[in-house]
Amino acid sequence: MSVEVSFIVDTMLGSIARWLRMLGYDTLYYNDLDDWRIINIAARNNRVVITRDRGLYAKCVKSNLKCLLLEEESIENRLAKISRKYGIRLYIDLEKSRCPVCNGELAKVSKESVVGKVPQRVYERNNDFWICRSCGKVYWIGRHWRRIEDTLKRAREISSYSKRSSGGGVVEEASSSK
Repeated sequence: MSVEVSFIVDTMLGSIARWLRMLGYDTLYYNDLDDWRIINIAARNNRVVITRDRGLYAKCVKSNLKCLLLEEESIENRLAKISRKYGIRLYIDLEKSRCPVCNGELAKVSKESVVGKVPQRVYERNNDFWICRSCGKVYWIGRHWRRIEDTLKRAREISSYSKRSSGGGVVEEASSSK
């Protein structure tokens, strides 16, 4: 069994943390850590640092850590870049998906177990539910699912296109050969 990449994301990229978690990747995110704390956690736990901060990026490179500088603005371009560099899946596997809020593992639960935990209308319209083993938040495939799938489809297209085209330019990524 292969070990999947895990991440730590800087304070400027909370939305990327949520997406990576939904995609099933163990992703740490804190909105109050200084650069050295992020570097220490990444080094201790073999995590990839994802950042928009050039200063943090330079410190990671100097510390010989795996890191990725994201300068892209759109979520699709950001996800495509992470996928190209680290081979992440750009689809949601509900067996692997994590809680976008706390990074906890999700477990599929019976419909009956969520009575009173979701709005009545949601309960009536859905049969499949997942609950976070850490924070207890309940998830289901709702109307937002189409937007999620559309975003991931665009990210896959960008990633696929970028793999086919050749490009040069500024070095944006670094990884150690530990």
